[in-house]
Amino acid sequence: MSNVAPPGRRKQCPMYISVVTLMVSDVDRAIEFYTKTLGWEKTMDAPMGEDRWVTVAPKGEKTMFTLSKVSEWMPSRKPGEMSGVIMEVDDVFTTHEQLTKAGVEFTEPPRNEPWGGWAMFKDSEGNLHGLHSPVTAAAGVPSGNGAAKQ
Repeated sequence: MSNVAPPGRRKQCPMYISVVTLMVSDVDRAIEFYTKTLGWEKTMDAPMGEDRWVTVAPKGEKTMFTLSKVSEWMPSRKPGEMSGVIMEVDDVFTTHEQLTKAGVEFTEPPRNEPWGGWAMFKDSEGNLHGLHSPVTAAAGVPSGNGAAKQ
């Protein structure tokens, strides 16, 4: 097998998204939410100047959140906004039920859409995250219905 890319195409370097910055008001409260409520792991907590570099991730995953306070390097980003992050789960209805029991506030209950199951929830800092599951997982619930699967 050749290491040369076909004409007109560049060879791709292995790459993945490592860290997504999430703005928080209280780093320790956010750590507790992600580790205790969602069951993620704290993957790093190290001094960084006058602040800390703190990352959390779902167990066994490569992509992490860095929990950052508002700073000079990102002055326009604030906690409590749409994060732009969509978390993939096997079944949005089951995950909604589990997270609701754990005290997570949902701003949009789970529903079936043509592109899969969908819901939105807030973290401890008010950041909004999307929750998505494949079309097949949501197939048992009519479109727009927020009720749990039968």
